[in-house]
Amino acid sequence: MATYAVGDLQGCYQEFRDLLEKINFGPSDKLLLAGDLVNRGPHSLETLRFIRGFSDQCEIVLGNHDLHLLAIVIGGHGIKNSDTFDSLLESGEIQELADWLLRQRLMFIEEELNVAMVHAGVYPEWDLKTARELASEVELVFQGRGEISPRVLFKNLYGNEPITWHDDLRGIQRLRFIINCFTRMRMLTKNGALNFDYKGPLDESPNNLIPWFRYNSFKKTRDTKILFGHWASLEGETGDTDFIALDTGCVWGRRLTAYCLETGEFHFQEAKRPSVT
Repeated sequence: MATYAVGDLQGCYQEFRDLLEKINFGPSDKLLLAGDLVNRGPHSLETLRFIRGFSDQCEIVLGNHDLHLLAIVIGGHGIKNSDTFDSLLESGEIQELADWLLRQRLMFIEEELNVAMVHAGVYPEWDLKTARELASEVELVFQGRGEISPRVLFKNLYGNEPITWHDDLRGIQRLRFIINCFTRMRMLTKNGALNFDYKGPLDESPNNLIPWFRYNSFKKTRDTKILFGHWASLEGETGDTDFIALDTGCVWGRRLTAYCLETGEFHFQEAKRPSVT
């Protein structure tokens, strides 16, 4: 049995199938998917269908593109010009697939292997227990068991505020900050505020910004390896073996990555199509 973590699929269905074949993924193996299953790539519907078909072998965390899909289906938001999931939205399966996505997580912890997986990052002021509890708050809302409805949350999902964490945050403001950390975060200011402007490589980042995984040496989760996607410009490199970057830009014409948790080996599948625009 092996456990593989795979970065952002974004509708790159054929590369995903080829990668699973390359690693000889079998019925006793387990797959951890770091979110952004859909959008920008060509085959979002096929990707979701396929994953749902063997979801008993998968652990999934949701990414910002997955939440964007749910915001359209549930919250009434419009489609962007760059979206590529028309066939998914127009399919007779969309509500069933959306309901399935709503049952997925924002954070997954594999205690036996001492790893945690999120889409974008873990806010450095949170220890692992706090982060898991805060993720659960949002997941309960997704499942219709929170203080507000999924429709209200997704209708009010978008926004960069608040940019700093306070324990007394409540309602949409609290949920939005938690979601933004787990699905959108890359850079922080030196005061620990979220900054959503910079998305490029580390060696070109502004001096006044710090990647979340280097903030204050990130001591609060040091006993646990953090797996994440979302940041294709890192090209899989963080400079720290405690933080494994899985988004290697398949949808941008580069490659899809699988990381074996038991061996620490990386496996790659080159993109089969040019970068999206």
